[in-house]
Amino acid sequence: MIVKLLNHPLTWTRLACISVCILFLSACNGGVGGSDSTTNGGSAPLTTAPTVSLSANPTSVASGASSTLSWSSANATSCTASGAWSGTKPTSGSQSSGALTATSTFSLSCTGAGGSANKSVIVTVNAPPTPAPIVSISANPTSVTSGNAAMLTWSSTDATSCTASGDWSGTKPTSGSASTGNLTAAANTFVLSCSGPGGTTSQLATVMVNASGAVFGLDFPGSAGVANTMRFRFLNPLAIYPATYIWRAYPRQQAGYYTAFFWGNDDGKGNLNTFLWTSNGGADSYYGAHPYPDSPPNGSSHSWEISIEQNDFVNGAVVYNRWYTQALRVWSDASGKHHEFYWDLPNTDSSHRVTRNSSSDWGNANPPVPALTWGDAPWNPGSEVWNGMLRGIQIYSANLSVADILSEVNAPLSTTAGTANVWYMNLNPTPTDISDKSGAGHHPAWVGSERPSLWTGP
Repeated sequence: MIVKLLNHPLTWTRLACISVCILFLSACNGGVGGSDSTTNGGSAPLTTAPTVSLSANPTSVASGASSTLSWSSANATSCTASGAWSGTKPTSGSQSSGALTATSTFSLSCTGAGGSANKSVIVTVNAPPTPAPIVSISANPTSVTSGNAAMLTWSSTDATSCTASGDWSGTKPTSGSASTGNLTAAANTFVLSCSGPGGTTSQLATVMVNASGAVFGLDFPGSAGVANTMRFRFLNPLAIYPATYIWRAYPRQQAGYYTAFFWGNDDGKGNLNTFLWTSNGGADSYYGAHPYPDSPPNGSSHSWEISIEQNDFVNGAVVYNRWYTQALRVWSDASGKHHEFYWDLPNTDSSHRVTRNSSSDWGNANPPVPALTWGDAPWNPGSEVWNGMLRGIQIYSANLSVADILSEVNAPLSTTAGTANVWYMNLNPTPTDISDKSGAGHHPAWVGSERPSLWTGP
């Protein structure tokens, strides 16, 4: 049978083809059984190049702040930092950049069997904001007789130039002193504006002029001398909190209530509804500071009081026919509303002070017609008129410290806080001139036709 197969023509053809194929495979593979499936034509094993990731959070910081650098890598055995950091690093991790004062580039190179990979990240350092100039100017004295002069002294920081306006003019050095020259106008305002890279800041000093050294005030006759009402008011007052009021008061004795001033509702109705204006029929958002009859409503002896919360808080007996320098300061914080009435400055001890701390829900809503009223009570007009003199009125839209209050009493606008926050000033008001002398432009107006008399003192 084998012989027959070998003698068959097709069998010889198939055997020849098989022999050729075997020889070809042997040549390609170096011989049967000599191949290696783990090599690539006899070269080294295949490897993968490293990868690296590097980030910063945040990528922009203020000068002196830091950023957190985070990185990771694959197919790497070691990493090295360069640029704004240095040294050997683990193949993954995080660390702080440390305090940065300039824009910085952080680079990381990671190496493995397949080569190396590099990554960089930039952290930008923002330049600090340029501060606005700080300006201070004061006058000494703040009140002169006609034809005399005061000395202006000023200083500034972060300013490159200063310019005067108001009752002086021209370019001024960034610090210095100068005479006002002889003054004759009743009120003189000296404004200094200083400019620098951060902007422009203005401050002012005021010098009052008294003819022949005289001082003036408003002489109120008391309730018995008034037919309807005798009061002046600011219908767009400063905010109820914070505020500081300074004034000079000379009380004469009368039976019943007085009014130095009230912050409260003054809608012109002149009745109890003006006072009890809230939806629940009560009063809110008001205060006042003045004498209170010891036996209300018609007692003829008095104590100093803070009127607030539909109540009266007193401390200290009123002595009549003498001058008092007084101040009320009020402010709000998380614990509530605070009120301090210093009724005989420069005394500030507890026996010369009335205080009241109100709850946080007091004084949060403006009344229908908020007003700051002097001389009479708008809800009982003609019945609570001040009896005596009022003058030396200074109002500030801030809670001044006791030290600043004492300084402002002696020299108005002598403190940084006082100069920055003065809201109204008229040290020598007269029946025909109650205008604002501070330069802030807050002018009151009389209600009705009745006026106090002019008081003139030495």
